[in-house]
Amino acid sequence: MTKQATKVLSKSKASGGRKKNTLRDKTARRKRGEKQLLLVAGIIAVVMVAAVIYFNVRSGQPVGDEEVLASLGNMHIDQNSPSPITYNSMPPTSGPHYGGIARWGIHTEPIRYEQLIHNLEDGGVVVYYQCEDGCPDLVEQLEEVVSPFERAGRNVILMPNDPTWTIGNSQPLHQDMEARIALTTWERIDKFDEFDADRIRSFIDRYEGIDHHSG
Repeated sequence: MTKQATKVLSKSKASGGRKKNTLRDKTARRKRGEKQLLLVAGIIAVVMVAAVIYFNVRSGQPVGDEEVLASLGNMHIDQNSPSPITYNSMPPTSGPHYGGIARWGIHTEPIRYEQLIHNLEDGGVVVYYQCEDGCPDLVEQLEEVVSPFERAGRNVILMPNDPTWTIGNSQPLHQDMEARIALTTWERIDKFDEFDADRIRSFIDRYEGIDHHSG
């Protein structure tokens, strides 16, 4: 073999070696990239699962001194008919109710519990107040807390609880809630006598907007 042919063959082998090395490098880089993507995807998945667990646990923890009650179901009953069962709290937090909801916002007149329970099922919070003298100062304080939620379109109702309220010759449609203030959402109630703006806001922020329709 001539010297010229030997040189050409050597160059060819060297070129082939470089191509193989380049191919191995590209393959190695691709594999490293795939591993990094899998690692990032795994981390994201773990974070998402942890976040879901955290928020589920957090939503199950009381925000204050509220009582957690067993569900009485979400059966619909005829409009204006009384509940066929005795509710397990006063005001009630679940159970038989009408098919429609009450208007969200501030009310100066009482509304039947059977209507309001549907609001709770739809992710609402109902803030009740009860006073024999009408408690205008308390009502003003409560309206100041609830008004921003109302303006923001949040699912919140403020209204009086009146154990003397009747329609026609009916039995009283509300019962004594044995407190001046009651906060209700689905299966939860917090009752107290002294106005506490932070307590009310925290309750609304925690539970408003959580849908409770079965299925």
